[in-house]
Parts: sequence; structure tokens; C-alpha cells
Amino acid sequence: MFHLSLFAVLALAVPLVHADDEGVVFTMGAERFVLTPVCAQRVGHALAENDLMHLRFDMPETPQCFGAFQGLLSSHLGERLAVTFRGETLLEADLHTRLGPRNIVLVSRHRRIAFDAARFLGGWPRPDAP
Repeated sequence: MFHLSLFAVLALAVPLVHADDEGVVFTMGAERFVLTPVCAQRVGHALAENDLMHLRFDMPETPQCFGAFQGLLSSHLGERLAVTFRGETLLEADLHTRLGPRNIVLVSRHRRIAFDAARFLGGWPRPDAP
């Protein structure tokens, strides 16, 4: 019985870690949406005067991309939104407005994480890749 319980815990934990490595994870309540390069178009980034990194992208209006993203956001409007990339916090905020599929901008004070997320979503190679 102990072995079965341990296996169940390990099986549940593995997909969560794997999903964090595969994209920018938006979490609200107990629900998540993983943004990957497939669902990010025209990705850009800019450093503002106040040292905040702006990460901008568009999403295709498909059920798997913007449909799933909008479903998460609209079902939890007014709740806390946490956005992470590779397990590190990109931003946390209370979301009180709906977002459209164009010109989505995430503003983060975590410059390195935002820059790495922009590189990932834009399909640019990792600096540590051979």
C-alpha cells in the first residue's frame, strides 16, 4: 500500500515540473494555461526607464491558444494571476480586465526571467545552448 501511494504522488508531480519547463505558465486558482511558442506570435520585449521589462505578444484566435487562455482568465476574473517561467516568478497581479488576442503585454520587474521568456516564446536559441 505504501508503494502505491508513493507512486501516485510521483506520477502527479512529474507533469507539473515538465509543464513548467515547456512554457510560460499562467495560474489562477487551481487552473493553469501553458503558453508555448506555438501560441505566441510577434513576440517582443523592451526595457522601460523604470527597469521594468515589457514582454509583448499576440495569440492566434484558436481554441487551443487564445480560447484556452481566455477561458482561464474569464473564469477567474478578479482573482490573483501568477505567471512563471521555468519555475521562477515572472509576475503576480490581480486581474480585473479581459485581455484580447492582440498586444498582450506582461510587465515584470524580473528582467532576466522576462528576457528568457521572450527568447523562449520567440523561438530564439538559449544562450547556454551549444
